[in-house]
Amino acid sequence: MSTPQHRTRTAPSGATATTGRRRNPLTTTVRNVGIALDTAARVILLGRDGVRY
Repeated sequence: MSTPQHRTRTAPSGATATTGRRRNPLTTTVRNVGIALDTAARVILLGRDGVRY
């Protein structure tokens, strides 16, 4: 049997992640509310077919 290789990340994960960066809590809240409203609008307008699981 071969042993699994553990690779370490050389860059932060996520599309916009940078080292030492923290988002403003208000910015995070506004972003999350926007995502929730967008999802609700898709469900209302498109039905369950508009939401991917």
